[in-house]
Amino acid sequence: MALFGGQRDVSLLYHINKELIQRIVDIQVLLYKLNVDQTTTNIYGEGVLKSYDTPQFVHALINYNPVDSTGDDYGVDVVQTAEFAFFRDDLKDTLDIMPEIGDLIEYDGLFFEIDNVNHLQYFMGRNDETWFGCTDHGYSISIICTAHRTKQSNLNIIPVRTGTQTIKSLPKNV
Repeated sequence: MALFGGQRDVSLLYHINKELIQRIVDIQVLLYKLNVDQTTTNIYGEGVLKSYDTPQFVHALINYNPVDSTGDDYGVDVVQTAEFAFFRDDLKDTLDIMPEIGDLIEYDGLFFEIDNVNHLQYFMGRNDETWFGCTDHGYSISIICTAHRTKQSNLNIIPVRTGTQTIKSLPKNV
């Protein structure tokens, strides 16, 4: 049996992470879950007009990558990726949601579509839910999502090219 990584260590780590993410850093993003049942698909199985559930505020740590722009005959296209790290217990226990590939994250007026979800960040290198031998050592800490910036005109969430919008309102399809 391991000397460190038990329930007391996990409890300390849980409370420090919760206070750090929710009270000190306090960055919230909107997480839009893709609603597969209401999304219409074409004959190729592609979702042309995607539908999303009601967005939820989630605390996150954000790591932006530099903006890269490419130009061609049709104009300039901006490419940007970012990593969003979520405290797993907030998502699982409090909000009862898990981010998946295809979900959207809104932050600072930009929309990011999730490309990859990583659940493999463990305290002491062990997941207490799946580790063979002992269930009181280890802890699954966070969920890290890699996402790319997507165009707002493709999402059908907020009106674009309709003039200036002075009051931020909830999206129209939720």
